[in-house]
Amino acid sequence: MINFGIYLAYALIGISVLIILYFAVTKILQEPGGARSAMIGIVSLIVVLLLGYLFSTGADATTNALYLKLEVSEASSRQVGTGLVTLYIVMGLTVLSILYAEITRLLK
Repeated sequence: MINFGIYLAYALIGISVLIILYFAVTKILQEPGGARSAMIGIVSLIVVLLLGYLFSTGADATTNALYLKLEVSEASSRQVGTGLVTLYIVMGLTVLSILYAEITRLLK
C-alpha cells in the first residue's frame, strides 16, 4: 500500500511538472517579453523543492520501530519529508503574501 502511494505521488508530481512546462513554453511563445515572469515561477518552484529536500532528513526511518516494521527506507522517508517541508514553505509563503496584500491595501 505504501508503494502505491509513493508511485501515485510520483505520477502526480510528473504530471504537474509537465503541465507547468507546457504552460510556460506556450506563454513564452505567445509573449516573448513575458518569458521573464514564467522563468521566475519555474526557478522559484525549483528553489522551494531544493529547500524542502535540504531541510528534510530520513533519519526517522532507521530509529522508528513502525517504520522498520513497514520496511520504510531512509530514501523514501526523505522523499516524504521533502514533500511535507515543501508544503510548509508554500503554505507559509501563501499566508505571507495574503498578509502583505491586505496590509498594503489598508495603507493606501
